[in-house]
Amino acid sequence: MWVIYALAVASLSLLGAGEGVAQGIVLSRGERVERLIQSARGTLGLREEAGNSGPVVDSILASVGLAGSGAPWCAAWIVYVADKAFGREANPFPRSAWSPDFVVKPTWNRGQGQLPGPADAFGVYFQSLGRVAHTGLIERIEGKLAVTLEGNTNDNGGREGDGVYRKRRPLGTILARRWL
Repeated sequence: MWVIYALAVASLSLLGAGEGVAQGIVLSRGERVERLIQSARGTLGLREEAGNSGPVVDSILASVGLAGSGAPWCAAWIVYVADKAFGREANPFPRSAWSPDFVVKPTWNRGQGQLPGPADAFGVYFQSLGRVAHTGLIERIEGKLAVTLEGNTNDNGGREGDGVYRKRRPLGTILARRWL
């Protein structure tokens, strides 16, 4: 009996650590969504040093094998917060720094498809580039707006920014995909 109690306590402490999920314990989709959103919210306000650099950005880029590269980091930020929420092995997102990878086969495409929800990855299509060139996570939907959590953006919502921000984006301007 004591062994069962000790295993239960150990499992609960692993779950509370934010470093992943204990093996054999399956979280509901709602629990996974909440865990990911909390992890992402925990990074709000993080700022880079000039030009996609600094210790914070290096940690984020390390999650996709690009530490010290000065690469754009919006996509790597998603991988980073999901690693913190679920652990590296249970992270459902592509281990990529390429923003289009997060909305391959979108379930929502600029007003068409399944309305996105919390923890869905979204992408912003840039006509000038002919592709999605920025990505982040949807925190919630408010009417015709997606309230988002985004790395490597700024107050103006740019694709090359200086930190992690909460933004509001019109649903008709984004693509989205559900990964959880």
